[in-house]
Amino acid sequence: MSTLVAEARRVSVGIGQLAVSKDANEVLVAYGLGSCIGISCYDPEAKVAALAHILLPASNGKQADPREPARFADTGVDLLLQKLAEAGANRRRLIVKLAGGAAVLGAANAEKFKIGERNAEAICERLKQHGIRVSAADIGGTRGRTMEVHVATGKTFVRTAASPASEL
Repeated sequence: MSTLVAEARRVSVGIGQLAVSKDANEVLVAYGLGSCIGISCYDPEAKVAALAHILLPASNGKQADPREPARFADTGVDLLLQKLAEAGANRRRLIVKLAGGAAVLGAANAEKFKIGERNAEAICERLKQHGIRVSAADIGGTRGRTMEVHVATGKTFVRTAASPASEL
């Protein structure tokens, strides 16, 4: 492990929240991505990284709670892109990766609600509307994940409780 990673400051991105950083000493982390989806973004030229922790697919016209501005895929993706632009990122250069969207409530509930699957579809559709493609994803399945993006490099890692971190 490099010295930079060992000394990195971990910034937790909770449910419905997002973080944007240019601080090379930070690692943005979304813990407990079950049906939620983490969206990591990195602009390699501006050296800006971001991570959003999306809970639900659609706001259905509801105003975002200031404590959870990224609660919904539609409004959360828009705000994430706005905050990235404010930090100097260019959406044409963004490297976007997704993780989460698991059916963690079991097969019976998974078929009924499909929240993780709906989250993934809504996020991908919203990104497409903005002309952004996803470069890598680790979504679906039945296990929750943790996602982290290293601001210094833009590298994004995903792990489950049963597996070590792997780079997306």
